[in-house]
Amino acid sequence: MGNMNKNKKSLKAIQIICLLVASLFMLIQMFNLKGIAARANFSFVRFMPNMLHNATLMIVPMIFGAVYSKKKQIISESLKYWLLGSVTLIVYYILFFFIVPTRFNMWRVWGMLFPIITSTSVLFSGLIFCLLIQPHLYDFLHKLTIKQNLLVLSLLTLLGFSLSAGNLSFQYSLYGLYLVLFFAWGMFLANVHIGKKLLIISLISGFLSFFIVIIGVSGFDAVYWSQIISGNGGGDWNREFLNNPSSPFMFLLVVAVFLLFKKVIMTFNKKQMRYFIPVIMIMDAPISPRFMRAFQFTDSSIVSKLVLLVIMLLIVIVWYQLLDRYLFQINPFAKMINYLDNEPDLAKICEKVWALFTKFIVTNRVNLLTWAWFYILSFGSFLIESDNLRIQISTASTINAIVYLLGTKFFAMILTTIFLDALFSIFYFVTTRYWTSNILVSLIAIGWAVANKIKLILRGEPIYPTELSEIVNWKTLIPMIGKTTVIVILVALVVVIALDIFLELKFPVKKRGSWKRRGIWALLSLLLFVTPLRFNHDGGVIYHINRGFDNKQRFRNPERDIQVNGPVLNFLNYIDLQIMDQPEGYSETSIKQLNNKYEKVAARINKKRKNTLKDQTIVFNLSESFVDPSTFPTIRFDRDVPNPVKFIQSMKSRSTYGNMLSAGYGGGTANMEWETLTGLNMGMFKSTLTPYVQIVPNYDFYPTIGMNFDYKSAVHPFIGTYYSRQEDYHRFKFDKFIYVGSKYKIIDQKKLGKSGYNSDFTTYANGLKEINSRNGGQFINLISIQNHMPYNNWYPNNEYMGKISGELFKSPAVRDQMATYVKGTQYTDKAVEQFIKQIDKIQKPITLVFYGDHYPSIISQNYTAKYPVQMHSTRYFIYSNKYARQHGAKTRLPRRANNFVSSSDFIAMMLEQTDSKVTPYQALLTEVHKRLPAITINFKGDKGFELIGRQGQVIEPKYLTKKQQEVLADYEAIQYDMTAGKAYGLKIKGFYK
Repeated sequence: MGNMNKNKKSLKAIQIICLLVASLFMLIQMFNLKGIAARANFSFVRFMPNMLHNATLMIVPMIFGAVYSKKKQIISESLKYWLLGSVTLIVYYILFFFIVPTRFNMWRVWGMLFPIITSTSVLFSGLIFCLLIQPHLYDFLHKLTIKQNLLVLSLLTLLGFSLSAGNLSFQYSLYGLYLVLFFAWGMFLANVHIGKKLLIISLISGFLSFFIVIIGVSGFDAVYWSQIISGNGGGDWNREFLNNPSSPFMFLLVVAVFLLFKKVIMTFNKKQMRYFIPVIMIMDAPISPRFMRAFQFTDSSIVSKLVLLVIMLLIVIVWYQLLDRYLFQINPFAKMINYLDNEPDLAKICEKVWALFTKFIVTNRVNLLTWAWFYILSFGSFLIESDNLRIQISTASTINAIVYLLGTKFFAMILTTIFLDALFSIFYFVTTRYWTSNILVSLIAIGWAVANKIKLILRGEPIYPTELSEIVNWKTLIPMIGKTTVIVILVALVVVIALDIFLELKFPVKKRGSWKRRGIWALLSLLLFVTPLRFNHDGGVIYHINRGFDNKQRFRNPERDIQVNGPVLNFLNYIDLQIMDQPEGYSETSIKQLNNKYEKVAARINKKRKNTLKDQTIVFNLSESFVDPSTFPTIRFDRDVPNPVKFIQSMKSRSTYGNMLSAGYGGGTANMEWETLTGLNMGMFKSTLTPYVQIVPNYDFYPTIGMNFDYKSAVHPFIGTYYSRQEDYHRFKFDKFIYVGSKYKIIDQKKLGKSGYNSDFTTYANGLKEINSRNGGQFINLISIQNHMPYNNWYPNNEYMGKISGELFKSPAVRDQMATYVKGTQYTDKAVEQFIKQIDKIQKPITLVFYGDHYPSIISQNYTAKYPVQMHSTRYFIYSNKYARQHGAKTRLPRRANNFVSSSDFIAMMLEQTDSKVTPYQALLTEVHKRLPAITINFKGDKGFELIGRQGQVIEPKYLTKKQQEVLADYEAIQYDMTAGKAYGLKIKGFYK
């Protein structure tokens, strides 16, 4: 009796040791062993992780087959496996998302909830298949003799290798069916007596197979790469076919290990086998390598991994004890297990499940169909924003929209669907009418998508939340989108209203739920619409969940953003923009220190300068959409047409002249205006925004170059409500804003041809009037409108019509628009020439800073990937009149140093050209212009700024000198202070003014 107890204890100890060793053997595969092995000195070591994993795929089903070979299994055992695996996976993923929130995404959640159909673990799926098939395998194996079983299983093993040639990847759950073969081998070997002689032969063959695999895989790898290098093929076969689970040599190796431990294996029971399910899920979960890297206990990587391995082993042991004790006692699970215990027929179980599923579908058909419709709406809204069913997935490539959206942006469309359903819930609570609520949502979704598409076509950018206030300018918006479009919209509205009435009368839908339930859903829906306020707050829960739905806004390429995120999410992403990250050490003290620093720089600069800025007349002239037509990519003009901008090109010899980098394409006028007036730069922002709307209104006073003058005004021969100009100019302390409809009359209103915009002749006439209205110095912000889109063949007798060609001008519509645009630049050229002649006659110092704000939206924005700098470069010049030159102003600054500049450089350049003294802030701008390449937005569409050299080349920030990096940091700190910070600089007397 004592010996029996002693033997039982010994057996128990052996079992525990084997279970622990097996657990460690499997858990070690959580780590990225391939990365570790790749650094080994011996080539064969690189293939050991694959060998380890493949051996696990084979030996585990074999062991399970042996343990479950004693009798037929009931179907509830498969359910228990599935419950153990799924619950483990859910808890594991939740813990992972908590520790590494940046890795949250809905595809991982999908894999967590549906581990089999998402191929989370081939081994887990294979074991489920094995247990479902086990009763049939049991009958089959018992019908055959030992020799017949051996023959069938051997043939199947060899057949698997010969048919696949070792190319089975075992990446998908379907390959779990192949593991049934090893499960069958385990069932067979468990009931066969293996003599000592046969065991020795098996161990020797396994030992030899091990070396064959080790040496063979390394050898074939060398052959593979020699073929690749020599150009003789080498990409169409698996160089690791000996290391594949279908390999006979791997099979012999695994059988040897199985037979060596067969006696111990046969002592295991089902409960002990279930213990391995959590181990398998943790081993195979795709998140495991990243989860393991999240912990570092010591400086030694190896020690840290060993500590973590032991911790994970202890966690798994405790976790399984909890699952085994409580999981199967949970009421719903207990009922399912009880049902399966009493129903052995798998076909009847499938019938039962199908009946329950169809009942659920019928009961919830209205909700499901509503969801399906909103998903279709979501999908449709994404498609509308595509460019001829192509989506710009990067700045350099496009992809089929349908394939991309259904295959990659599934969850972004799901998130859009959630917001549409939330909107429906709100409408439904208010109206209590199903069809009315549904049609309202549909109308909003499609209408919003179409409205965004129209703006994309016209301006190359979507509708921003800040632009909703522009609806007050509907009279000027209608001509831009066209009367035909407006008529189509009105007709569509009439049709939709009629359809709503018809559906409500003929096919009324019964109210869903009580008013309390609908009220709760409406309240939750309202709360959902609050979440966009946290979409851009890096590190927050809502931030990570939003990005987990693949709603990732980059804010640098608006056209690409709306195509990949859809019009609804794109709009929500802009509701609460994060302007800039706070620089390290930012405080009132640090800004005062910068003032002290640049006071000294200003003093050094001012020693060499004679003029005072406020005595000058400075005109900053934004020429709407002006680009020298000859600089358009691939453009060609017929020889018989005149140079449209001959005079402006002639300014190269008598002014500071070159290329200005624009932060916009087809739009962004107010942003360029803001850069020139403030000296700050759009590239420093985290996202695309409009400072006039989202930054300036946050301050009672906002510093601009105009504050250095006793008198400052703005002239714009168009309506003045766009981009909150009226309000912002008041914050700039401008004395006057002259626009169409203001109390100050726009004189000489002249429109060219059929154009609805005032011409540049009108702009300069009003600018000249302002110049002559005062004897002393003043600042004028002069904004033209003539060359604003659209370009609808405004001008009669246009000599450029039909005279333009080029790779990017193959479409007749594009050529006609371009001809209209070029004719407009010719008129601009003549108006500028006239204005220059007029100011040259005036006996006071006048300096004109002329610049185009952005390219016109004629060429598709997609081409900016191919011509990033070129299609963001406009023409500029800084001209000082004769009187100014006679009193210290320069004719031009060094040409080479000013070929490519940012519009934020104009203040520093103007001050240097007029030989004017500077403030500490202007000294900083001078240092930025002199020492740094031109700063602009990242033209690749990524976050952060980009640096462009004086010849148009991109310069990596890492190549900046220490002094340049210091100046850049100072500039960033000041911009933060006046955009997202507390404006400490305004409190420092003399810093800006």
